[in-house]
Amino acid sequence: MFPCPAATRMSPATARTLLGVINLSPESMVSDSVVADREQLLQRAAWLTDQGCAVLDLGARSITPTAAMINDEEEQRRLLPALQLLRQQGYRVSVDTWSPDTVRAALEAGATDINFTGAVLDAATLAAVAASGASLILTYMPYGDAYRMRTAAPVAYRLQGLLEHLAPRVEQARAAGVREVIIDPNLGIIHPSTDEIGKVQLQNSVLWNLERLRVLECPILLYAARKPERLARILFASNVLYAGADWIRTHHPDLIQAMLAAETAEAP
Repeated sequence: MFPCPAATRMSPATARTLLGVINLSPESMVSDSVVADREQLLQRAAWLTDQGCAVLDLGARSITPTAAMINDEEEQRRLLPALQLLRQQGYRVSVDTWSPDTVRAALEAGATDINFTGAVLDAATLAAVAASGASLILTYMPYGDAYRMRTAAPVAYRLQGLLEHLAPRVEQARAAGVREVIIDPNLGIIHPSTDEIGKVQLQNSVLWNLERLRVLECPILLYAARKPERLARILFASNVLYAGADWIRTHHPDLIQAMLAAETAEAP
């Protein structure tokens, strides 16, 4: 159904956009990216920018399978003041959400990018994204959202399924006039029934065949997953760099920068 272009590999030193994570969800398992007040928010924003992040990615809902579930109202209560403050400081800010209502509220508050982690955006919300001029990241999410995934039957994580899920959504966004559409094969949210070995195998099966997603003619975002051990984080970030992502979402841009510096130093 979809042609497969010849595979290529990019050097880690190839230019790409870094998306630095700021969590407004106190229940997040990645505690070092959580900010609790204005001072911590501005400190992390400055640090992420110093480490090369062109975009700050604000999230107010935790995807941890055991985290308490919150509604859209609570998500927006956490999110909007931080978004407005960062925009006042001149930062480019993405909002990570699966709620169309939150997307529209974030755009009104000045979000420059939408990192949509749900399954479907309605026509009115797509029109709002287009009218704002925001970039739109579309995430592979066959369950609807991370909350519903907790109790849903697992869906096979395969490249053909990724294409079939993302292709119509890309077409809808382009038809609505969205300025830039980016796709995310979603390396970070795999069904909780998948064990660690299976999860890494599935992630690598996408990384090593990433060029198959180029048929959609969109920049590709990959999440440099925050593994619990430092060596595992280094290995996974290295895989993401060599796979050829155009955008990289990360909690640890300093690690990415260290790897880029090492690549430059080793260049012949």
